[in-house]
Amino acid sequence: MTLLKRLGALLCLLPGIGLSAADAPLVLTNHLGYEREAVKRAVIRSHAGDAYDRFEVRAWPGDAVVFEGAIGPGTPVDKWKDWVFWGLDFTGLRTEGDYTLHCYGGGRVIRSLPFKVQRLILERNTLSNAIAWFKTQRSSGFLDKADRNVPFRDSDRRMDAHGGWYDATGDYGKHFTQLSGTSYFNTQQIPLVAYSLFRALDILTERGDVNFAQMRRRLLDEALYGADYLVRFRDPKASFYQSVMGMGPGKKPEDRRVGNYESKAGDRQSYRAGAGLAIAALAMAARQPEGLEHEPAAYLKAARDVFDYLEAHNAELTNDKKENMVDDYCALTAAAELHKTTKDPAHLAAAVKRAESLLARLTPQGYWRVDDKDRPFFSPSDAGLPVVSLLDFHGVAPAPMRKRILEAVRKSLAYELRVTAEAANPFGYARQLVQHRDGRRNTAFFFPHDTEAAPWWQGENARLASLACAARLAAPFFPEDGDFQARLRAYALDQLNWILGLNPYDACMLGGTGRNNPEYIFLGTWQYENVPGGVVNGITSGMTDEHDIDYNVGYETTGVDHDWRWMEQWLPHTAWYMLAVAAGDRPAAAGEGPAPER
Repeated sequence: MTLLKRLGALLCLLPGIGLSAADAPLVLTNHLGYEREAVKRAVIRSHAGDAYDRFEVRAWPGDAVVFEGAIGPGTPVDKWKDWVFWGLDFTGLRTEGDYTLHCYGGGRVIRSLPFKVQRLILERNTLSNAIAWFKTQRSSGFLDKADRNVPFRDSDRRMDAHGGWYDATGDYGKHFTQLSGTSYFNTQQIPLVAYSLFRALDILTERGDVNFAQMRRRLLDEALYGADYLVRFRDPKASFYQSVMGMGPGKKPEDRRVGNYESKAGDRQSYRAGAGLAIAALAMAARQPEGLEHEPAAYLKAARDVFDYLEAHNAELTNDKKENMVDDYCALTAAAELHKTTKDPAHLAAAVKRAESLLARLTPQGYWRVDDKDRPFFSPSDAGLPVVSLLDFHGVAPAPMRKRILEAVRKSLAYELRVTAEAANPFGYARQLVQHRDGRRNTAFFFPHDTEAAPWWQGENARLASLACAARLAAPFFPEDGDFQARLRAYALDQLNWILGLNPYDACMLGGTGRNNPEYIFLGTWQYENVPGGVVNGITSGMTDEHDIDYNVGYETTGVDHDWRWMEQWLPHTAWYMLAVAAGDRPAAAGEGPAPER
């Protein structure tokens, strides 16, 4: 019996339910709980013909009613099975404690499992595990020994490429990016991890809470470990390499190679293929008092050397020999972090140039134009990064540009809010404007199956967490508009709630938290085990109908290796989740908010 069915059976034992496990209605919550002062939402998943009209929040244990509210009409969502959903809101409950929800209708009561209301609930209960997860992904043992003298894929050369992080629970390769055979879907991987660790360190330091003291120590340790790998994994005369590939079904040490799975792209990486964020992370490492294997000066030299090379040669390294928006926001992040470290006017000028190019890509409608025409930007993992890159630059941008940056951030995020709200969507799941391979465009919940990346498509927890991060970082910059701030904060929480169990499958997708944690099954085996603190790929559109929804359609059903699409833990998911949680649901910090004109 699956965990979901066991949970259904447990719920059926509660008074007033009495339905079979497969059909039992569920009260869906964030499995962990809710921030004390923030929006608190839950959703009932049931079927047509049911009706719910009111709910109670009760203390647990003890059963005392502490909050009551009405439940609005139920609604289907797109073609998500035969489900109907009812949303409810109990934001007014602001007392810390443990609670359950009791929902009433048609003579029936259905009850949630217990959850918490607590100040800094995500930081206190999940951030440490997310940081620790990266250490579980460190390259080690015989694989790392092999990487100290690993051959290149297509030559007799060898290099020392030890260190870094394995890409996923089922992939012992170490990648700067994937999908580099496409022009618009480069995913940010090892460089994103290093960048997000340093960025989370900066944010938690700014927040100044003594409870973060030991996490800051661990963030610095892990970030510098990553920076050492970035220094190591490069051509001293050019840019970084792409991958150490864990090749072969046995993933044997002797089969490892430096190279690129995707022959359409070069061996050395462009800004959009991981080099931009790698430069940024190295520039951030150079601001630390000391390094680990390398000293701060070595981090800075590597960052400057690769940046200078790419400023002259970036387009040559792309798959289509043309820069696009992904190059812009990755290069902007690189130049901005270099300028913060060096105060070099050349780095500031490069950042201004990239920011101008990025700002020019925002369409009147509010979506980003990724190419030199009007193709919409959408990303399987990094949808929030354009906004994050602009906000990273904002504090050091020339004063006249700061206002324009915030106007663009506001317009972009207002578009995200509008697209998300245009369809029945009680979960607040971040919808997106997508383009199919044949040029068709539509707004949708999930990444299409038929893009240039096909047959690649998977769950999008990294995309959701990146948008949560962007919204959380942006909210403090708009103190004059409380409604917009509140909408951004609620939008961010909706994405994190989805990851933490408030989704139609009642599955917490952060390992070691909540219930129904995904088990990664590979060709009918459980040899690749997920680890607490890691976030899995997540929920997708339907296998055969993209208006439907699917999750964990296992090998025993498909007969094909599809399980990874949902159940594999992957670096970008946890990196963005960690950074979004570190960003917090907070008021303006020092240096944030609109800057005065000079």
